[in-house]
Amino acid sequence: MNLTFAGDGRFWACAFLGLGLPVCLALAWIDLPGETPSALDAFVRLARIAAFLSLGVAALAVATRGRAALFALLCWPASLAAASGPDGLVLALAALAAALLSPRPMTGRYRPARLAGATLAIALVVLARPACAPLAGMLLVPFPPPGRLARTCRERLPLAALALLPALLPALLPALSAASLGTPHPAGAGHGPMALPVPLPGFLSGLWAVALLVPLVALRRGPLPPRAEQLWLSGGALLGLWLMVGAQALAPAGGPGGLQIRDLLPLAPMPILAFARGRIGTAAALRWPALLVVLAAALDAVALPMIALRL
Repeated sequence: MNLTFAGDGRFWACAFLGLGLPVCLALAWIDLPGETPSALDAFVRLARIAAFLSLGVAALAVATRGRAALFALLCWPASLAAASGPDGLVLALAALAAALLSPRPMTGRYRPARLAGATLAIALVVLARPACAPLAGMLLVPFPPPGRLARTCRERLPLAALALLPALLPALLPALSAASLGTPHPAGAGHGPMALPVPLPGFLSGLWAVALLVPLVALRRGPLPPRAEQLWLSGGALLGLWLMVGAQALAPAGGPGGLQIRDLLPLAPMPILAFARGRIGTAAALRWPALLVVLAAALDAVALPMIALRL
């Protein structure tokens, strides 16, 4: 079954905005016991939610591959719970970088703008989380044919180096502590909610498991990126995980707890870019298994605000 009306970026962008907004607002406005958010705190939370949603809409609109996977990443309950904090902005920027680099091949009149936008997005992510520096490896894909390797290296390597520069700031500025190297932020430290207020209900967890696993089996149309790119991007994600674990191990005693799922989400765009299939033909068509993530997000948009507002 093909749903041709739901294959373009407008569908995914509108679905993300319409389903993500109520969840973000509900989870952001859970009052801590005995505390009332100040006007400044409320404004900061609203601004972060607006930035998260805007960047997510942009990512889904400009992506040419992996829209369903990017939608699932952005609408994951932990992602929406982090939208009012700094982690949400980092995640949305990483997703936008992957979306800008999704065309295969990377040609056309918008190629320079896509590369520049992806470089800026990755640099901002690395500035906030230096442990996410391996994201700069996305700027080197898709790999060029052998005849254009030298030219592509001259164009892409300076961009990757530029995106990595913010990772050097903690060494140059001692004020940037090890907490900025990818370690979790303490909950309730004025950054907005960083995790779901309660465990995800069993039926929603099961639905998300189905929504993520079924498309992997059912959606096998279109070519995969070359094996070399898959290994390169997967290795970069593992390197980022190693850096985060190392930063957590070097964190001062008595700091925030261990790594959580939300801390690893900014690395997820790398495997998405590695295994997203290209479309066959020019028609924008969507097969029904991809809509399972929309169904899961739609139920979240109803259930999570109800759970949050009852606390």
